[in-house]
Amino acid sequence: MHGVIFTSLRDYLTSQHGPAVAQAVFAGQPIFLLSESYDDAELLQLVGKAAVETRTEVNDVVHEFGRFTGETTFTRLYPAFFAIAPSAREFLLTVETRIHELVRATIPNAAPPQLRVVEHGPDGVQIVYSSARQLCVLLRGLVQGTAGHYGEKAEINESTCMLRGDPTCTFEITLSPAASV
Repeated sequence: MHGVIFTSLRDYLTSQHGPAVAQAVFAGQPIFLLSESYDDAELLQLVGKAAVETRTEVNDVVHEFGRFTGETTFTRLYPAFFAIAPSAREFLLTVETRIHELVRATIPNAAPPQLRVVEHGPDGVQIVYSSARQLCVLLRGLVQGTAGHYGEKAEINESTCMLRGDPTCTFEITLSPAASV
């Protein structure tokens, strides 16, 4: 798992649950470097501790953490990737080719999920997700956070899911302007 995911989990916990919770979850852990890859089991252990500390279901932690990562962490760390895409749809269409391929080429042992992202109607995308991690809940949050960054809302239908025994997860995503408050 890419080091940025660990850093974002810490940032999410600090921002949404306070520094004491983040410190409790990460107690005894090394400093996770953005340029390194780490064992998946370490992330799952930290997410489990976060669920206990926040009295939240694991999937809810993963989803909200993904949302935070898509809207806050990635946009802060990689503003150029977001600046060249005028919308969430345009950004999502480039994730695999522009970002995941770069990660695979530059970080030893990095294994981001395989995504096939194609246009789906005039205002959406379809994402076919494949990963041994089966973190489709994280992807759902990342998509919603990315949409939020662009001032949009993502309506997501997951027609196939690895957690239900399917070989991949298939998301049909419709993007629209977020409702004004």
